[in-house]
Amino acid sequence: MGYSNFTTGNDWPFEGLQGPAGVRVRPWMYANNGETCCAAAVAGQGVALQPGFLVRKDLEAGRLVELMPGYRSARLGVYAVYPTRKFVTPKVRALVDYLASAFPEAL
Repeated sequence: MGYSNFTTGNDWPFEGLQGPAGVRVRPWMYANNGETCCAAAVAGQGVALQPGFLVRKDLEAGRLVELMPGYRSARLGVYAVYPTRKFVTPKVRALVDYLASAFPEAL
């Protein structure tokens, strides 16, 4: 399944033990939502490239299988954008702290 918001489109870049590698895919469907791609993969509809926080539970439960364990896709960050660092409200600080603890692999 193709994720339509993936910056490299149908080219999936990976890092392996022997350096960078890439795969050009021809998805039969596209979605702009990672959870939709995961649900389709769990339903047996194909292969999806999605971040760990979306697929972790399905991998641990055996509903999904990692196809290329020796390779990792490009790391993408999770960003919290707010107007100023100087006067961060307690609510914004709490949200940023929560995001950092919920998505440690994105730091």
